[in-house]
Amino acid sequence: MLNFLNTAVLAALAAALLPFLLHLFSRRKVKIVPFSSVAFLKAMQKRQVRAIKIKQVLLLIVRTLIILAVVFAFARPATRGGYLGSHAAVSAVIILDNSASMGLSVKDGRLFDLAVRRAEEILAQMGQGDEVALLATVGDEAAGAGSARFGNAAAARDILKTISLTDGRADLSRTYDQAVTMVGKRPNLNREIYLVSDCQDNAFRHDQPPPAFAGKTFLVDLPIGAIDNASIVGVDFGNQLIEVGADFTVAATVKKRSGSNDDIMVSLWLDSLKVAQQTVKPAAGEGETVQFTARIGAPGYHSGYVALSDDDLLADNIHHFAFHLPEQFGILLVGDDDTSGRLLRLALAPDEVARRHWTIEQIRYDRFASVDLSRFHVVILAGYGRMPSAAISRLKEYVKGGGGVMINPGRGLEIEPFNRDWSEATGITVLSGYPSSFSRSGYYLLGDFDLRHQILTVFQSADKTSLPSFRSYVRLKAAPVAGKEPEVLARWSDGSPGLTAASLGKGRLLYFGCDVAPDISDISLHPAFVPLLVRSAEYLSSRFSAYAETIVTGTSPRRDLRGAAVPANGYTLIAPDGGRRLIAVAPGREIVTVDCGRLNKSGIYSIQCEGREYDRFAVNGDPDEGDLYRPDRAELAGRLVGLDVAPYGADLAGFITEKRFGRELWQYFLLVAVILLLAEMALARDRGEPASSGE
Repeated sequence: MLNFLNTAVLAALAAALLPFLLHLFSRRKVKIVPFSSVAFLKAMQKRQVRAIKIKQVLLLIVRTLIILAVVFAFARPATRGGYLGSHAAVSAVIILDNSASMGLSVKDGRLFDLAVRRAEEILAQMGQGDEVALLATVGDEAAGAGSARFGNAAAARDILKTISLTDGRADLSRTYDQAVTMVGKRPNLNREIYLVSDCQDNAFRHDQPPPAFAGKTFLVDLPIGAIDNASIVGVDFGNQLIEVGADFTVAATVKKRSGSNDDIMVSLWLDSLKVAQQTVKPAAGEGETVQFTARIGAPGYHSGYVALSDDDLLADNIHHFAFHLPEQFGILLVGDDDTSGRLLRLALAPDEVARRHWTIEQIRYDRFASVDLSRFHVVILAGYGRMPSAAISRLKEYVKGGGGVMINPGRGLEIEPFNRDWSEATGITVLSGYPSSFSRSGYYLLGDFDLRHQILTVFQSADKTSLPSFRSYVRLKAAPVAGKEPEVLARWSDGSPGLTAASLGKGRLLYFGCDVAPDISDISLHPAFVPLLVRSAEYLSSRFSAYAETIVTGTSPRRDLRGAAVPANGYTLIAPDGGRRLIAVAPGREIVTVDCGRLNKSGIYSIQCEGREYDRFAVNGDPDEGDLYRPDRAELAGRLVGLDVAPYGADLAGFITEKRFGRELWQYFLLVAVILLLAEMALARDRGEPASSGE
């Protein structure tokens, strides 16, 4: 049995009657002409008339068949191998992959451009009664198309023009589930999903079974052949503090994904200038780390990137970074003990140069509630005893927003409130406080320093005999909280933690378990006290710069702005391509939080207001986008329901038609018509046959 895709043409079958009508109306009467005796010709005449009549019948049949064959050819007959009837309306969803890996350069061009052309070919096959929706795998386009509704092919073409290549990562499982849900709600029984993608293996969720779908899924293949690709899989600033005028290091790890074993040029760019470059040659599938040295000449916002020489996929050849070095760091020194506060203040600003580096404000604990913490990078709680719950909450929110707090318990420490308020955050539980009285007959040593930590790297070059070793006649006995594991930077001689570091949100906490008063310890008199305290303050304040901060495309980062108010005109987010848009603001007491929305382009972003820059940060693509491994058809069939593959280079229009309606046969009917026409010409070549006598 056959389907006819153009049934209106079948009305022309009536034309098959024309040969019969022409035959009937063209019969001529025989004109009798007297002649001499022709008796001997009568037998011959009967044989010739019989032959002519047979030829006329054959011509009649052949001419009728020619008309039938031509009409059937134009009616586009097809076998019933398809899953639709000739008049069935279709609801379809086209999934267009616009993730970073689609920027791959192949022989015929960029993969994403080829995918767009294939999507246009699919839209060309949508009929008047069909409906179609477009889904992009990454970005606002995906949400827009998914919630936009189904429409005709013309509306889908308009949406297609708005979808662009992004630096984000595709989640094909999520997008496919969304497509199944969308098309499953449509009234048409015939449902199709077209996936135009490179089908990276890591874009699927392997632990998730495919959804139930009563329709067809078509994978529109793209030309992915031999690929030459290397990726930057990580950039590390190490265990260091970046300071103006001092060298710092940047380490980049390069992985060879596939292709040739040629040298790869790796370069470091800082503030739009190339400052260093090196060559690496990692083996296929392996990584190699290259280290650069650079220097910052002035405070302020700085940004740069590490880049590789060009290959087939450019998206994973660059990694951006940004950080901020304030012109002055603000320190709030809180303490009721004039001796401890004075010693700490002198240690932080021992000379004029240091005083230009820091701005220090000292207050008593009873004035803390009235202080604006957003003005400060670091808060030092000297001689800490106890603070109200509201003050504790403020400090924790301040740290979560990127601030740094050092807690230096004093002789008035209340252990139970301290453990209740700070153990969870610092990872330290105080077991016993300072005794009310003590003798100077013995002392504890604060040593066993972890010289790998940023605070203590300044002492790495020192001789072991000259390393800091602080003496104290008393000490706080403390222990790490189980399961918290803070960084222990120094221990007392009995093993009790003396200096620890912990993170809370975006900020840092230091616990320094020793009173600096001279009657208790010699810490304030030791030559290492000043560099130790200065490095501690720099460590706490550096969190605002966050050199190693990782923001991946496809996420919606929220940024905390220090010292900012909520302006009438709002804050403007400036994208890497120069695009600008206002962003949502959530005001707070200490900081202002802005919601940047979903970011799908890698590069450097800036938050500004009225010409002033309040923040600068880097967004990078997911390194896994450089892994272009594609599962075979059997694996894909386990993830996509009712899968059929349209090979690249094949006639997509013919493929879709065949899958919908079966194989078209019009070419064969047209061939039959041509053969019959040649036969008709051969039969009618003899124009001199006698006319029928009508008998």
